Amino acid sequence: MTGMALLAFLGHCELQDSPEFGETVKRGIDFLTSTPPDKVANYDSSGKFLGTKDSGNKDAYAHPIRTYALSEAYTMTKIPKLKEYAARAAKVVIDGQNPNGGWAYGFGQGVGAHVDLSVTGWCIQALKAFALTGITDPQVDEAMDKAIDYVKKSQDSAGRFKYKIESGTGKNSLTGTGVLSLQIWKNAKSPEATKGLDYIIENRLFEDWAKVDVYEWYYHAQACFQSTGVGSSKYWREWNKNFQQVVVKAQASDGHWPHTKVHWHGDSDMYRTTMTILMLEVYYRYAPMTKV
Repeated sequence: MTGMALLAFLGHCELQDSPEFGETVKRGIDFLTSTPPDKVANYDSSGKFLGTKDSGNKDAYAHPIRTYALSEAYTMTKIPKLKEYAARAAKVVIDGQNPNGGWAYGFGQGVGAHVDLSVTGWCIQALKAFALTGITDPQVDEAMDKAIDYVKKSQDSAGRFKYKIESGTGKNSLTGTGVLSLQIWKNAKSPEATKGLDYIIENRLFEDWAKVDVYEWYYHAQACFQSTGVGSSKYWREWNKNFQQVVVKAQASDGHWPHTKVHWHGDSDMYRTTMTILMLEVYYRYAPMTKV
């Protein structure tokens, strides 16, 4: 949640010296760097990723989110210590990639590892953010190319993307994950990305907030917006027709977005609020992808 919150502040162009939120940004960075850089993730001396005992997915989400935040923070603030933290965090992601190109709970490597597109999507975002830091690491390109092959294999015949490759059909909640992954790494114009975008728009549901899956919308908003960078504005136009109204109307008087019955096992007001801020920041946090 600290990584998610820091990404939200950075997405609002808040840095460590910002008048109103600078101290909050600084404290968030300090927390994410409160352990030595060689302990930037919970892994042993041999490099094996351990996760934490109380994490069912063994930090497979927490670490890439932290890596994403550290990388973006370094790009924007140029705080010297963040360079090593971002580099070491990215290395854990790269080393944790499963041979099939995806990422698993606990960054497992065996045949029975729980590899899924949800974890993979966060690792792809993390490595893309690291690639934008300017820190050279030739392993990033190789890891991302392998990851994109995994993503493409996760698409079903309808255009949806599956939770696991061996699953029969895809999920609405992961279709944006697959499309965004393709967009941010060389495949924004691929048939798979276009098919996924078509599915998103043809099956979009703009209901009241109580029926919104923020995980799904976080990715769908970005995927539709990014498509404008490769000569197609129709997806963003269709997505944006009702998107703002539903989200803004749902905000509570104190600024947060409440969680509802549509949730995952760790849903909370903090989770839902950070995800919603990030999807709203698509208007100015991101530049549409033009390099495909």
